[in-house]
Formats: sequence, C-alpha cells, structure tokens
Amino acid sequence: MNNEQISCAYLETLAFKDLVKLADEYGVDVPQDLDRRFLIAELLELAQEESNASDLQMIITDDDEENEEINLPANYNETQIAAILRNPAWLFVFWNISEFDMNKIKHQKETLHIKVNTYKKSENSMITDSFEVQVLDESQEQYVLLPKGIDFVKIELLACKVNSQETMAISSEIKVPKTSSWINELNFAKDNSFSNKLKLSGMEDVLMEQYKNHRHSFM
Repeated sequence: MNNEQISCAYLETLAFKDLVKLADEYGVDVPQDLDRRFLIAELLELAQEESNASDLQMIITDDDEENEEINLPANYNETQIAAILRNPAWLFVFWNISEFDMNKIKHQKETLHIKVNTYKKSENSMITDSFEVQVLDESQEQYVLLPKGIDFVKIELLACKVNSQETMAISSEIKVPKTSSWINELNFAKDNSFSNKLKLSGMEDVLMEQYKNHRHSFM
C-alpha cells in the first residue's frame, strides 16, 4: 500500500468495507461493530509507524550529491476539519491544526470555534441557518447536536477575536438522513396519544425512557 495515499481526508472517502480491507493489509482484525472513526485513527497510526520504520518519506543523499526533495505525507502539518454522523441528531467533528496556524492563534490570543452551516440542497446552495460552538483549548474533537429537519451540513473551523473571525478549514458536505416526522415532532412535555397497538407493543414505555435519559435527542 502506498502510504502517500493514507491521509484522514482519503480515508473519509472510503466505504467501511474498504477500510476493513485496508486494515486487513496491515494484518489488523476488525470487529464488525467497530466505530468507523476509531478504525480510521488506527489506520493513520499504522501508516505513520510503517513510514517511520522504513524511512520512505525521506531521501538521504551523500554530501557530494545534489540535495533531493524530501517527500512528506499528504496530510503533514495541515489544518483540516472533518465530521461524521453518529445519527441524525449527533455529529462528531474532529480537526487538526498546523504548527504555523497554532502559533498564530496563540500569538493573537484567538479562540477556536466550529461553525455549523445547514443547507436545504446540495452543491453550493445558500446557507439556510448556522450556529457556532466554542471549543476547549487543545481540543481536537467535539460532538454537536444538530437541529431537526436539516438536509445537508458543512462545518467550518474558525479562529475568532472580539471583532473578527477567520475560516481556517471547512469540511466536505454531509447529507443528513431523514427521520420519521412523528419522531421529530414527539414532545413528552405535551400530551401525546398512542394507539392501542403502540401501547401493546411497549413503544410508549421505550420512548418515555429514551426521553428521560436522552432528552436532547428530542429537542
């Protein structure tokens, strides 16, 4: 496997079965229920270890020979952001910041925010809504609760000061799958009527328990 292809951005484009196949080439046994993001992190770590061990990313020449270009991995020291849907309600966002950008943020005393932009249609359509979440210093990941009824979403990584902000990176577009309108409109803070069949199935109890313990998913 060519390690130049192994980057976070590249792995995000692969289906889960292709990630499993790639892991198999590294001799890694992948459980069927393994979370996709953990598998991607493991593949990045394995690729980096293999690169360091074989010194494939650096060409060493004799003093008498002309210096040759040093080849670095495609995602080396870059500022990037990506996101994965955990479910239609929760988005897992993760990012990497280059050394140059990090020094700039610290020098200018900026704060990091992630901006969630929602769209009705794919491909360069107008933003229908957006909101920002400030992240903790040194953090590289964040769960974000998505609004109900959105179709597409993109995430921006922002460096913010009092009166200005700069977009450092933007994620690829993510399509949010549709959920049942009945579930979307469910609100146990109001009276909800269940048919006799639903009551017999136990669905009322299941939803009530879910609402008590994971109320944010219903908001």
